[in-house]
Amino acid sequence: MRVVWLICTLCLVHTGVAQKTYVGVKAGGHVSTAFIEHTIFNLNHNSTFLPGTNGGIFIKYLPKAGNSFLNSGIQVGANYVQKGWKQTFFTDEPNYKARMNYLEIPLEGIGYFGGENKYFISAGFYAEFLMSYSLDPEPDSENRGGADFYTYEKDRDREFGYGGRIGGGLFRDLSIGTFQLEGFFSYSFSNFIDAGDLTTETPDLSNHWMVGFTVGYMISLNKKETE
Repeated sequence: MRVVWLICTLCLVHTGVAQKTYVGVKAGGHVSTAFIEHTIFNLNHNSTFLPGTNGGIFIKYLPKAGNSFLNSGIQVGANYVQKGWKQTFFTDEPNYKARMNYLEIPLEGIGYFGGENKYFISAGFYAEFLMSYSLDPEPDSENRGGADFYTYEKDRDREFGYGGRIGGGLFRDLSIGTFQLEGFFSYSFSNFIDAGDLTTETPDLSNHWMVGFTVGYMISLNKKETE
């Protein structure tokens, strides 16, 4: 968190020389699932997608544009993100749903180009902190059709993680503010299940990933663009 506040402060200090510094809010939807596997043992675990929502605040800092076609900047923020997965079984056992809600702190680099419509791509990393979770009742072990079952366990597993995020879209300045549309993909490099060592069959690979979109609204902290 200290790193985030330091970056935000630096952005605010440089608004006088920046082409644009924006503060914004965004929200959107996505589908998420989890890659749950074991390096040594074969697991019979079929994870599929769950719908979710995401939203947050961000600062976008775009230094004075040069003469090149592609310009660059940075973005930092704080997001509430619903993650999880659905496990299906080849029997009449109901699908099992696990939902895990995170606070994400991303730091991303931005490349952008264009005139009135500015098109951008972004890539970076994030840290995540588990805020809450919701788990369905565990499936009947006699009615799983041979499927393995593993889920989040508070006393065993991790509340902190990290991952990568890439995105792309466009934003446009209007008289009432700046609007942004973005599509994104994110993947957690860290495992949320703490498997211990490889001698147990507990999955040592457990990574969230998701695909989604956001719609954002921003205001500029600059009174006018620096020439």
